[in-house]
Amino acid sequence: MFPERIRELRKSKKLSLDKMAEELNNKYNTKISKSMISRWEHGQTDPQMKYVRILADYFNVASNEIMDTKNDENDSSLKYSLLSIYDQLDSERQKKVYNYATAQLSKQKNAYSSTIGENRHVVYLYGAVSAGTGEYIPQDEDKPEKVIVEGKVPDHDFAVRVNGDSMEPVFTNQQIIYVNKTDKSDVRNNQFIIAELNGEFFVKKLHMDNDGDIKLISLNKKYSDIVIHDYDDFIIRGVVII
Repeated sequence: MFPERIRELRKSKKLSLDKMAEELNNKYNTKISKSMISRWEHGQTDPQMKYVRILADYFNVASNEIMDTKNDENDSSLKYSLLSIYDQLDSERQKKVYNYATAQLSKQKNAYSSTIGENRHVVYLYGAVSAGTGEYIPQDEDKPEKVIVEGKVPDHDFAVRVNGDSMEPVFTNQQIIYVNKTDKSDVRNNQFIIAELNGEFFVKKLHMDNDGDIKLISLNKKYSDIVIHDYDDFIIRGVVII
């Protein structure tokens, strides 16, 4: 475990708490105190990730080694194992990991649904999307509609209700659908998306051709597809979870 490991490394260099704090502060321009190191060694607090990196460099060991992950399978061990992996990624992959973790934290904090019994859940709806001519999603996120649904509720960023039948048979009128927030760069061709077009919101199938032209496809052939023009105000708000 970390407390034993950091004490072992300090003693291997024959350092007192005062001396170790002094060397760390001089080398890394930090403000690590003797009492801070003592709390780490006694398991009274976990170091911040920036301090784990400093300690690993100072003792010339890997971040996961300083946490002794072979013998520590608790949450703290997992946290620093992830840190070690993160440090080995290039900047673009680190950005993807950060974005994913941020999205997961947002879902956890927002708690857009909760379980109230076996296969019964409370879901918060943030408006409606049109499967026909367009529908405005209310922007007051402090007053969502609370509904009770049965069956599995996927992890999601927000839920909305479908108005209309243009996306039948996949999405029916008044069906509740679950959405993950995204942007255009993360959307793939032929996905079902929530799109904002000139101030109105639609659920449609996205089609992008090789020339970059975009259409919003209706599955019900009674409805025409919507062609996106350069002058349109077009934003992809999310991808429907299927």
